[in-house]
Amino acid sequence: MHLRQVAPLLVLGVCLAMLSAPASALAHERRVIGGGKYDVVVGWDTEPAFVNQRNAAGVRISKAGTNPAQPVLGAEKTLQLQIRQGSQTRQLQLRAMFDQPGYYVADIVPTRAGDYVFTLTGSIGTDAVNEAFDSADGKFDAVTASSGIEFPVSAPDPDQISAELQAANALAQRALLVGYVGAGLGVLGCLIALGVWLFRPRSRSGVLSSRDAAVRRAPGAGL
Repeated sequence: MHLRQVAPLLVLGVCLAMLSAPASALAHERRVIGGGKYDVVVGWDTEPAFVNQRNAAGVRISKAGTNPAQPVLGAEKTLQLQIRQGSQTRQLQLRAMFDQPGYYVADIVPTRAGDYVFTLTGSIGTDAVNEAFDSADGKFDAVTASSGIEFPVSAPDPDQISAELQAANALAQRALLVGYVGAGLGVLGCLIALGVWLFRPRSRSGVLSSRDAAVRRAPGAGL
């Protein structure tokens, strides 16, 4: 067979391979769950995932061992997805993608760089599901800072802004405390001064002057 006859077949083969490949990105974790009944592919809907960029946790579910993959429908009604980053957790709502049967997403805007854990709980059919997928395992990507793609001006780092706000708040609290202490000392000083003035000893000159006035008012005084 001549090369000119083989070349179109090779191109056609490559195109078919690309079309038949899974729609999910390579940086996704693949696992068999539900007692070996279901294949799942979990990761970010858009990769790479950047801080403060709209994204979603993506979950593709198909019946195990099927080729082409046979999608599992209706899983959004029985499955829940929890996302965790550090000590923070949040329950997210899965929704089915109408144009991709068997593919479910939970919308999220990640606000911190680092590793994330997706935990699927609930059931598929009559099979219980409780599976955790951690980007720290390296099977799907962690979230990265968006400074590398921001142009022309990079947005401030959210963690740095939070730290600066906390420091400013602590400084304001200390200043307010110092103000309260100063005001309290000022009021105390006024009360002490008032007490000293009220309880001061009376002068003797004042007493003599009163007696003199009484004498002068007596009959025959001043004659």
